[in-house]
Amino acid sequence: MLLSQLVAAGDMSISNSLGNVSERELGIELDKVMQKADWTIDPLTKRHLDYAAKDAKVLFSIYRRLITDIIDLGLEQVAEIENRALPSFARMKLEGMPIDHEGWLIETAKVGEQLKALEQKMLELDEMPEPEPIPQEWALKGDDCVAMLHAAGLHGVKGSTAKDLKNYQGHRLVDALLEHRKKGSTVTKEEVLEIAAGLGAVKPSKPALPWNFGSPTQVKEIIYELTGDWVESTDEATLLKYVGRHTFFEYQLEHRTLKKRLSTYGVNWFKSAYDEERQRVHPGWRQIGTSTGRVACREPNAQNLPGSYRRFFVAPEGRMLVNLEYSQIEVRIIAKTFNVRGLLEVFANEQDVYKMTAAGILGIEVEEVSRGQRQLAKAILLGMLYGLSAKGLPEYAWKNYGIKDMSQADAEAHVDAFYDLYPEIEEYHRNTLEALKKYETVNKRTMAGRLRAGITVRNEALNAPVQGTAADGLKLGMAYTHERLREFGGSAFIVSTIHDELLLECDEGDAQKVYTTVEKAMLEAMNEIVNAEGEPVPITTDGTTTKVWTKG
Repeated sequence: MLLSQLVAAGDMSISNSLGNVSERELGIELDKVMQKADWTIDPLTKRHLDYAAKDAKVLFSIYRRLITDIIDLGLEQVAEIENRALPSFARMKLEGMPIDHEGWLIETAKVGEQLKALEQKMLELDEMPEPEPIPQEWALKGDDCVAMLHAAGLHGVKGSTAKDLKNYQGHRLVDALLEHRKKGSTVTKEEVLEIAAGLGAVKPSKPALPWNFGSPTQVKEIIYELTGDWVESTDEATLLKYVGRHTFFEYQLEHRTLKKRLSTYGVNWFKSAYDEERQRVHPGWRQIGTSTGRVACREPNAQNLPGSYRRFFVAPEGRMLVNLEYSQIEVRIIAKTFNVRGLLEVFANEQDVYKMTAAGILGIEVEEVSRGQRQLAKAILLGMLYGLSAKGLPEYAWKNYGIKDMSQADAEAHVDAFYDLYPEIEEYHRNTLEALKKYETVNKRTMAGRLRAGITVRNEALNAPVQGTAADGLKLGMAYTHERLREFGGSAFIVSTIHDELLLECDEGDAQKVYTTVEKAMLEAMNEIVNAEGEPVPITTDGTTTKVWTKG
């Protein structure tokens, strides 16, 4: 239901299942009970056939309604792109990705051991506070109750029933205990325990368990003991503020990374998507998976893999992987869209955009830019492109580029310098945010006409046309690639798409030719969208042919 998603204009809360679209567009309610029926029986029953026929019957009527909406909303070009890209997604889902399943599981075990070792190091850190013993509470019946009474000085008590306690009535604690047990009693358990405590009967605490570094509550306690500060959150931005004050904070950030890796990319990552016979995993691709039109993936998610996990995707014997991605495509798109002169000149002169940005922001010569400064500029440039403010920049720089010493004041200075360097971006940001503040929502379009309506969030308002245009170009590139690979007789196909990147599989002897074919298709597609008019911005790709997917 790609057309329905396009008409929804990025509203991901709208359901686009056939049943919902039929009811919404035609007022026809489809009975979906048979969707879960057994369709393997032979022959199919009349009920099966009637169900399938009704589903098929409404398709043409739905199409006529949706295509009218597509034309009215000016979505013809992007609709053609989505429809043309569909066969490549079908083939991608069918083929799956070749994977070293055993190697993945071994890596999972290693990460688990690394996490345990790190936790032990954290527990042994100097100045690491001892966790508080665990308070215990007496039970008011059974052996525990007898122990409480003994602790209160009633050493002759043998049991906790009313009969056992008959000879001890008149004792304050016993009277309160028996009264508490009566139906409708106003004597609470807390009052009984308070009397017991007054008589010296306090149940010993249990020894403290080791700190749970995955518990925000316990991490807050540790931070308080180490710094004297009580924090509201234990998110990465908060932890980053304390890096350098105690080793715990650096370890805690590492702990969070390993913990997430273990939970997200552990043995359960494959779910039911692994084909043991073919040794391939079949991710659940969503062609329009985000409000901006980007592809998404789940069950399992093969798009956000840690770089080190790519090595488990290995071409089968006699086969090769071909990996290509657009180079700095979103930076090039924003340069073209808003005529950012500084960026256009950098790309026209084939200069390093991050080095040039670093030199401009830091006020130094390009030759003086260090690797770390280039990385800083990359974080600033891409962070601003994604619509971040100075407030969110330090955490983004740490999470994505390992920059952990950016203060809030540093971030604000970097943002000011960035806007001085690229005033066209500042103007675009200012105009968009002013409109968002005034109208509470804004609408944005990509270069291919994809509509994202009713945006209420800053980041999406600023980034939607850029990210969406990149998605449009990539999908058109997938369509061209799929069509042109037919010359290889079905042996070459796309197995994965990761934002601005394509991963393909082909026969070993065809690898270089496939690479050239795909590169031409990707460049032609993106140029068709980005450089349809006006001064062109150079579009380039990077890539390789390999047995093991290690790029990134």
